[in-house]
Formats: sequence, C-alpha cells, structure tokens
Amino acid sequence: MNLSQLLMEQANGPGEAVVEGTERLSYPELVRRSRGVAAGLDIEPGDRVAILLPNGWRYAVAYFGIQLAGGIAVLVNARLAAPEIAHVLTDSGARLVITDDTFVERLPADAQWRPLDSLLHEHPLPMIAGLERAPDDVANLLYTSGTTGVPKGAMQTHANLLFNARCVRERIGVTAADRTLVVAPLFHATGINSQLIGFMSAGACCVLVPAFVADTISRTLADEKITVFAGVPAMLRLILARDRSADLSTLRLFAMGGAPVPESFPAEIAQRLPELRLANVWGLTEATSIVTYTGGADYRANPGTVGRPVSGLEVAISRDGDAPADLRDVIGELCVRGPAVTAGYWGKPHATLATFVDGWLHTGDVGSVDSLGYVRVLDRIKDMIIRGGENIYSLEVETALATHPGVADVAVVGVPDPIFDERVRAVIVPLGDPPDVDDLRRHAAELLADFKVPAEFRFVTELPRNPSGKVLKRRLHDLAG
Repeated sequence: MNLSQLLMEQANGPGEAVVEGTERLSYPELVRRSRGVAAGLDIEPGDRVAILLPNGWRYAVAYFGIQLAGGIAVLVNARLAAPEIAHVLTDSGARLVITDDTFVERLPADAQWRPLDSLLHEHPLPMIAGLERAPDDVANLLYTSGTTGVPKGAMQTHANLLFNARCVRERIGVTAADRTLVVAPLFHATGINSQLIGFMSAGACCVLVPAFVADTISRTLADEKITVFAGVPAMLRLILARDRSADLSTLRLFAMGGAPVPESFPAEIAQRLPELRLANVWGLTEATSIVTYTGGADYRANPGTVGRPVSGLEVAISRDGDAPADLRDVIGELCVRGPAVTAGYWGKPHATLATFVDGWLHTGDVGSVDSLGYVRVLDRIKDMIIRGGENIYSLEVETALATHPGVADVAVVGVPDPIFDERVRAVIVPLGDPPDVDDLRRHAAELLADFKVPAEFRFVTELPRNPSGKVLKRRLHDLAG
C-alpha cells in the first residue's frame, strides 16, 4: 500500500475532500486535479519536488500530484528566509519548486519553479507511476525546525504515513462524516500527516486555513461545522475569550500538543463546552507524527501526561547515553521504536547514526514513563535549566504559571546568572491586562519549590512558535526588560 493507492481508493468518495474559503473540492475533483498535476510534472520516480505554498487547495493538489507522479514531496517551511530555503532546496536536490509569486523573491536565482495552475493538465496520464511505489520508499522530506543546528530532512516513507493514518482513524475515531480544521501548516507533520492524510484516509473533509486568527477561526468552526480541531490550548482559550457567542456545537474533539496544558484547562472548557472531548498528543517529525495519545475520560484521569504509546509503538528511557530500557518513574531521554520511526535524515548518514540507534529514535525530550505506561514530557534536553546545581524542567514551571487566571500563554527559559549560573525567566502572554508580578511570584511559590520560582518576568503579545506549536525559546533569551 502507498499514498497513491490510498488516494485512488477515495476517488469516488461521496463527500467533500478539501475546502478553502469558497473553493470546495470533492474527492473525484481532488483526484482529477492531482492527476493533472502529475501529468504536468514530467519527473522520474524518486525525484524530489518542493512545495512552497500557504495552506489551501493548491497545496493539497500539488502534494498528491507529486505522489501520483511517483516523486518525493519536499515540504518547505513558508516562514523560512531566503538562505534557509536555499539550504532545503540544495540539500534535498529538488528538481522543481511548486510555488506562487509571493514566494519567488525568496528563491535562489537558479531555482526552477512553476505555479500550480501551469502544471494542471486536462488530460491526465493513463498510467500512474505512484501506484508502483514500495512501502519503504520515501514519500516526504520534512525538515526539522533547526533549533539545534542546520535543518535536516526526515525521510518519511509511505509505510510511516499509512501507519500514522491508521493511528488517526483508530485513536480519534475518524469517519467520513468528520470535518477537521487544519490550522497547522501543511509543511508540518501534524498538518500534512495527521490531518490531511489521516482524515482523508477515512474519506473525511479537511477545511484549510492559512493561519490562526481567533475571530476568523471561531466563525470557520461554526460555518463549516467542524468536528475535530487540533492546536495548542491557548488557541481555544483565545477563541472562547474573544467570541462568547461562538457556536461550537458540532465540535466533538479538541486535540492538543506542543505546549503545556494548564491544570485548570479541562474544567474551564467543560464550563463552556460540556460535550467537548479533550485529547493530548505527543509526537515529532522523526516519528512521522503521533507517538502517544490520551483522550476523553482517560485524559481526565491522567491530566499530567501525554498518554500511552499508540498500538505498535514503544517508548523507553535512556539515561546518560545508555541503551533505552523499560524503566518506570525514572527521568531520562524518551526514545521511540516502531513503524512510525522514519528512515533517517536525507543525505546525513552521521546524523542518522547519532539519532537512530539500533532501531530506537532518540528524541531529545526529557521525560518519564509511569507504572501504567503513561508518558510525561518534561523538557527538551537542551532547554533544561540548571540553577545552582538543581535541575529545573521548564514544563513544570510553565504548568504552574498557566494556572494563574491572568495568563493566556507562558514559556520559561534559563538566562545567565552571576551567582547561580542560570536563573528562571518567565515570558507571559496575558489574558487581558498584564497581571501583577508579585502576584505571579506568590502564585508560583504556592506550587513550586523556591528555587524554581521565576526570578524575572517578561510580557509579550504572543510567543514565537515553530509550525508544530513549540515555542522557539532561543528567541526569548534576548528580550529586553
């Protein structure tokens, strides 16, 4: 089975496949346009073709056109600067970039590019090369965010993507009647793998929007009768705070990931939307998308965790570089093994060997697994704060501050300190006027040991995040007082 076969199975689906504003593509129309793009690409199986576009129907058609032609889709972060885009195109060896005029000025002068509309052929090729791709062939190159160095292209195979799609169907319970709002960029694993591919594998509808704007999103949720929405908790809090009359009666599930969840969040949402089911997810690009999941009553019973591994995956702990082991309630590096683990980094054998060891993906996340198999994620290894010899996990401090009624969003980093080496800085997006700093400090002191209480606070209108919703903490170190 491969993505082309999956798409062709839906070719006569009765419902809408992709919606963008007034543009509504049925499954037959999506397949027709995608086959037209495949005919216009003129590539060989395994050739890389890059996509540099905002979320929308053109992105979906370009993506499936590449798959039907037998190519490898290189999904370029639309927020990258020109030198970063040049790196991705050079590193991947992309033959062509499918883009539009708004991005051309950021392309290298020698890059070959075409707008999607120029690729659409009215007479699709009778033979679909993508149908012959093997499960272990690479389908996507998704480049890591580069927070620890130069971005690397994770090689996601057809088998990886189909396994993840199965997880979406089974854990979220997706059917053809579902409609998901895709706010996550399609150049990110959540948007492309878990939403576009995952929901379409069930014949469901994907409503695509270019960016998160609270007022616009609340109207779209209501107008499009969305049933499943994925994002960080702050998104739903902002929607409910700014539009008290928003009709979210069709929304059955809000799936969270990439950010701390305030302890008060479930009760807060239950007051406004008592029928809404909450879920928490942990995953990463190198594991295709979803690794752990918890939802509904299970989530309410285990609110401090990201759930247990989905069926077929294992999560183990590595301590001090040792081989991953089935350790319980011990803090160390979280490692993942199973069919979601990708084939390594494109053209980077040394980086692949360092991260993918004996079948285990070393994630770079610090956490633990309890006696029932529930996973807790505490921090990125590189983000852990060491104050006077004491380890401070930023997620622990963030979770405490997020319970303050004046905090909409929060991130914590360590900054240099002449006495303790590092001190804790909290960067806060206020829910209204900025709360009093002394009150914030008292609130934190009630929930945390004294050495974990932030020494300083900064207020911002929004936190800088990468496409997965994770805060770009390196940008928070240089904030002025």
